[in-house]
Formats: sequence, C-alpha cells, structure tokens
Amino acid sequence: MRAKYRVLAQVKKMLQEQEMVTTQEVASAMKLSRGVVSLYLSQLYQENLLQKRGTKPVYWLDLPKNSTFSDLIGANGSLKKVVKECKAAVNYPPNGFPIIITGPSGSGKSYLASLIFRYAQEVGVISSNANFVALNCADYADNPELLSAVLFGYKKGAFTGADEDRTGLIDQANNGYLFLDEVHRLPRESQEKLFILLDSGNFYPLGESEHVKHVNIRFLFATTEKIETNLLKTFRRRVPLQVTLPSWTSRPISEKCSLIEYFFQKESSRIDCSIRVSYGTITNLLNSQFIGNVGSLENKIKLMCAESYHRDNTFLTLNIGTDSDIEKGSWLIKSSQTKKILQCSSSFCQTLLSTLINTLRENEEQKHSLTDQSLTITQFLRDLQQNVAHLAVDEDYTNYLVRELKTTLKIVGAKYGFTSYLKDSKIKQASALIALMQENTTISELAAIDALIKRRYPRTIYLCKQVQQRLSFNISSTLVDIILLYTVFDDIAAHLEHQNLLGIMVCHGGRIASDICSIVNDICQSYIFEAFDMPLEVSNKQIVTQVNHYLKQQNRGYEGTILLFDMGSLSKLYQQVKPLLNNDLLVINNLTTSIALDLGMKIQHNESFKKIAAEAEKYPKTMNVQYYEGISPQANIIVSCMSGVGLSEEVKRILKKHLNTKIAIITMDYHDLKLALKSHENSYFANTKFILTTNDLPKQNSTEVLNIYNIMDRNGDRRLRLLLKSLGEKPETINNLLTSFLRFFTIGGIKGRLRFLNPDKVIPEIQGIVTKFENYYHLDLSNKFKLSLYMHIALMLERLMLKKDDASEIKSKAITSNEKEFYQVAKKIFHPIEVKYNITVNDYELSLIFELFKANSRYKNA
Repeated sequence: MRAKYRVLAQVKKMLQEQEMVTTQEVASAMKLSRGVVSLYLSQLYQENLLQKRGTKPVYWLDLPKNSTFSDLIGANGSLKKVVKECKAAVNYPPNGFPIIITGPSGSGKSYLASLIFRYAQEVGVISSNANFVALNCADYADNPELLSAVLFGYKKGAFTGADEDRTGLIDQANNGYLFLDEVHRLPRESQEKLFILLDSGNFYPLGESEHVKHVNIRFLFATTEKIETNLLKTFRRRVPLQVTLPSWTSRPISEKCSLIEYFFQKESSRIDCSIRVSYGTITNLLNSQFIGNVGSLENKIKLMCAESYHRDNTFLTLNIGTDSDIEKGSWLIKSSQTKKILQCSSSFCQTLLSTLINTLRENEEQKHSLTDQSLTITQFLRDLQQNVAHLAVDEDYTNYLVRELKTTLKIVGAKYGFTSYLKDSKIKQASALIALMQENTTISELAAIDALIKRRYPRTIYLCKQVQQRLSFNISSTLVDIILLYTVFDDIAAHLEHQNLLGIMVCHGGRIASDICSIVNDICQSYIFEAFDMPLEVSNKQIVTQVNHYLKQQNRGYEGTILLFDMGSLSKLYQQVKPLLNNDLLVINNLTTSIALDLGMKIQHNESFKKIAAEAEKYPKTMNVQYYEGISPQANIIVSCMSGVGLSEEVKRILKKHLNTKIAIITMDYHDLKLALKSHENSYFANTKFILTTNDLPKQNSTEVLNIYNIMDRNGDRRLRLLLKSLGEKPETINNLLTSFLRFFTIGGIKGRLRFLNPDKVIPEIQGIVTKFENYYHLDLSNKFKLSLYMHIALMLERLMLKKDDASEIKSKAITSNEKEFYQVAKKIFHPIEVKYNITVNDYELSLIFELFKANSRYKNA
C-alpha cells in the first residue's frame, strides 16, 4: 500500500509542472518497471484518486479540486458508485433526469439530495440562484387535496377558503430542484398528476382547466420503502435512476470513524470547546447498531457531549469516557475556543524553533559533534514541555508518526544493518520534531543546515532518504534528513562515514541482491553494500544507469568501489562503470553470500582497496575478478588455444614451470581473445608481452602474437627466444622450455593427454580423416599442420564422447560457398567415426576445423 501511495505522490508532483503524465513517465521518474507502476496507477484510478484519459498511451490527471461531493463521507468509498451515477444524472442533456434515493431512515438521503442540488449549481446546469424546494409527503398523506394545493397551487375559489390565487411549490422550484421526501406516502392520484409534469413540464393549478402552466424542474425523490410495491409502475418508469444509501452497519470502518469525528467536530464547534474522546468510547460507537443509522449516531454523540458538559464545563477540553479510558488512549478534537491559546502557543513554539534552527546551523558551521547537536534537540524538547508552547504539539499526529516511523525504520534498518541501534526514545524525539517543524518551519529555513550535513554526512543522509522514500505520508526530504541525523542516527553516523570503500551488488530476478545485502549488512551491523534487484531481461546499459544514479547520490569520494554482480560480461560492465568513477574499481562476477560477507568484513575493517583486490585473485576462477582497466596490472603472457581451455592451461603449466621471471600467465578463450583485440585500444594490452595461440591472429600494433605450432619452425623458435630474452630469461632456461614444448607437441604428447580414448586406435582413424580431406582438396599438408589437426580432432572426439563440450552451436550467419561446401564434405568424412563412437560433430566444431584449414597457406579454396 505504501508503494502505491508513493506512486500517487510522484504523479501529483509531476502534475504540478505538466497537465498530464503517462505511465512510462512515472515509471522512469521512480526508477520502477512500467508494469508495476501501471498496476498501482490502475488501483489509484479504481479508488477515485486519479483520472485517466486516452488508451495508447493512457494519460493520468488529478481529480477536479473542491468538488461538492468531497464533503460527502464515503464519496471515494462505499458511495463512490452513488456519486458517479448522480453526477451522470445531473449532467445528462438537456435537463438531466429524475433520481430516486432509497435507503433506511437516517442514512442521509436528504443530505445527498442537497449535495446533488449544489453540484448542479457547481457545474452550471442550473443557475447559482436557483431554488431547492423540499417537501415531506408524509406531512400530507391523509389530505391529498391539501397536498395537491401545496404542490400545484390553486385558483381563487377552487375550494372553501381559497380567497386568492396561490402558487405552489412547483412554481417555486421552477429552473431549480423539487425534492419530495417519503415519496411512497404520495397518494395514487397525486402520483398520476405528476406524470404529465414529469413528461412535459406542464401542469394545471387546482381549480384551473383552461390555462396550462409550464415549468423547467429537476426532480429528486426519496423513500425508505421498496419502490416496487409502493409506487405506481407508470411513475417508476419516469424515474430512470435509483441509488441506495447503505445503513450504518454496512459502512466501512474508515467511514464510520470519519462520521464519528465529523459529528464530534460539529459539537466541538457548537459549544466552542475541544473534545477528547477515549478509544473505548469510539470502539463502542463503531460496534453499535443504530436503528436510526447516521442520524441516530449524531444524536447519540450530542447526548454524550451534553452529559459530559453537564458534569464539568470548567475545562477547555471536554472528556468523553472515563478517566482510565482516557489514559489508555484518546482522540483529541480541537475547537475554536482554544484558537487564541493555540495561536499563542504556536507563536511561542515558532520562536523556540527559530532559536533551535539557528543553533543547529551555527554548530554545524563550527563542525560540532553530533552529540552536541543531539543534546541541543533534547534541551529544546525539554524546554518545550515547560511552557504553553507544548499545546502546539498535536499528540495524535505525533503518535501516528511514531508508529509509521518505527515501522519504516525497521524495514530500512533490516536492509542496511542498523536495526539494533534503533531506540524508541529517539524515534519519539524524531516524531515530535517532525510534527512541530512540518507545521511551523519552511524548507528555506532549513536549507543551510541541509547543505552542510550533506557534505559532512553523505552516507548517513543517503539512509535518511531511504527512510523518507518509504514513509506512507508525504514529508519533506530536507526535514527528514536533518531530524533523523540528529536523533536516530546520531550515535552511528560517525561509524557510517568512516567507511572508505563503496560496495554495490547487482542481481537479476527476484530479491537476490537485496537478500544478500541484508544478510551482509546485518552481520556487519553497518551499511556496507547497496543492492539493486534487476529484471532478468535487463541490459548492461540499464544496470549502469542504476549504478550511475546511485553514485551521484554519494556526494563524496572513496578510495575504491567494489561491484558484485551475478551474471553478464565482466569486461563490458567494468568498461562502462569505470568512467563514472574517480577511484579504483573491483568487479566480481557470479557473487555468492560467502564472498560478499568476506568482502563486507574487509570493508568494515577498513582494509585498503589494493589489498582487497589482490586477495580477490584467490577467489575461485568462476568468480571472474577484474580490478584493472586492462588484462592485468602486471607484466603478462596470454595463452589462448582454439582447442579449449585445457590445452591453454597445459601450456601455462609448462611456462610457469620453466620461467624464472615473475610474469603473469593468463589463459583466455580463443573467441574472447579475438573480441578483446577487436574491441579494445592498444592500452588494454599495455602490459602484455606476447600472446601464444594455436591459430594465427590479425597482426597487433603493440602486442607480439606467436602461433604455438610455429615454435617448431626456425623463425618461430627465433622469435620466442628473443621475446623471452627481453624478459630477462637465461639461454639455459629458454632451451629447457622449448624442449618441453617440443615433447608436448608430439604424438606422444597427444597420447599422454588422452584419458579415455585409446591413442593407438584413435590416432590411425584421425589420420584417415585427415587423408580424406587431403585427397578431396588435393592438398599436401605439412607435418606441423597435420600435428595440429591430429591434436585438435583427438581432443574434440574425447570432449564429445565425455559430453564435456560446453560450446553451443555456431550462431546463424552468412557463410561463403566454400565454407558451406566444407561443412557438407566434413559431415560425410566424419560420419563413420560419428556412428562408431555415437557422437555428433556439430557445426561449431566444424567451424573451428575450417578455421584451421583457412590458416594453412596451402589451402587455396578456403
């Protein structure tokens, strides 16, 4: 419910600057999904809190101001349909149509009739000086002739005593409304006389038969009886609208409370005295079944006030209920008699508040501690109770604020880890200040303090705003910031501001991020992380937009930022977020609660960003840690083998075993490497000394690229020796490394790596496959290239048999006729081995083999 009314508050705020708003505009302003906002707006429309217009798109508008029916309790609740139908009847051209109001005695039929008349004046369908003429038919039920005379008027001599012409109520109601109450008491002949009047507006006064009169009258009728059995059918046909008012017992409890308050307020104004009603008395009234409905309720309240006034009329406040009931809880209704006293107390209160605000501002300018500011507020509240100024405090509103603030603080505290710091006494202080300052101060008076505390306590102020946004009532953010900082958060603000690293979590679907964030913050008992729960289909761009909005609210510098997320492109997210920051960034993918907690504890203990980033390298490789705007902050060699990560890791193992130089060996997926080389500037690979791969890559401007298999050639051998020598490696070390590579890249090396297939049987089969390719394309492949094919195909077959290949089918794309021919030929060549081993060599694997053939300079047809 709170979220729904926050949407309403946002709409009203936007409508101050524009006539209408769309659902999408509201969703964008509130950073919510369009679907959620659309649901809330529809509910607000159903509650008659907003208007809507159009279809695609739907436009939302505010309700008309100061409508006559706004005075009717229940107009937006149980009587909503009644009001809507009455408005339609009034506005229907050319002259509206008659309405009959039914309902039990005392339900407010006469009051509704008067409102219908006022509404007709309001919308201009009748003039402002039109008459509202009412007649209770029960007064003339036993004298139909007199009733006719009263209604229609009469001519002189029409009956004994008719000494002159006399106009009736119908003439008086001309161009206005005629309201006939208790219409079921209207005799049959009188109902029949109304037929012509309802149809044509024509009638004859009593005793007149020649000259017809014409009037323009709108009719309202009311009855407590069933119209089907008490009114002529022909009469009922001429009254198209019947509306029914509910009994007291049928009213919602909220409307009952409003009616009780309304009638007590009437008595308060009548006797010029405030009234305090015990909750017990209100409960009894709510549970009573009044035979006379709302009318009986009003009389009951009058009697209660009279009895209380009779007992004691010496106090400014009239107490309804026993003293013990009043002490348990009461409802204060203020009267006009106390206006002067209240004005005096309000004036004195404003003076005290002005002094308070000036003191807080001066203290803040001099950078006093929060303890000093909190003491200043405590002293103000104490002084307030010592004089007449305390009468300006609305206790009922203050108690309401206590309940709302306590509920909201617990919700926000559960997410940001400060629930254990909440104290009832501080919440009461905050509520009392809000109640006072909301009525007696302006934002401009508080602006100077607000600007100072935003700079000095930005993290705490951020939490204050989270509280303000979740409150179910509309209140200034500036007011909430100041009051919560100096009351609720005064003990923990310094700790919150001490944190020098910014933590952010982003997860897709549900409340995963918020749940993990709540756990970590709660265990750390502090606001460590902020969480963003994103829809599953959200893009990196939308994530960055959310993060950027959060960063702008921080209003301070940090040593570094730690961004945890659950899935997505690590490098892309890093590149998009990093430019938004003026500090270092650590990005970790596939977050878990344990990792988040580990980081949270380190942040809480103020470990340096560099230390945290270095230790993050020890997390499981699935976490995909990146904290440097490039491949690595240290000198590195990249190894990327098309045949899979396993081969890359083996090459990495050999390098690390033999190299003495402290250099990072980084393995990368072949396609990821190609994308990185294409997408990044040279600076991204600034610390990369060279790249080792099993396939040729486009020449790089600043990074040397070596094909691992070319190392067996004289030229490749020479290039690798020069690169390793430039890193400081000794000739002996380089010789040992190359010897290991040569050993690895032999048939024996392949045999050593196959764990499932029998190398002695599968290698001849692979040789046969390669021979078929040679024969078909008339190729003479070099031994080096054959070795590459043998290794690739052997490892491919084992992956497929063990179902460890996680590569998906190649994406649909435009392919050349040569590539298409290659796929068709390859499928036939691999068919026998597919049948034998019960596997399928998919298009993705064929595309890799095709890449290998293309790289061979002797394959002319690729």
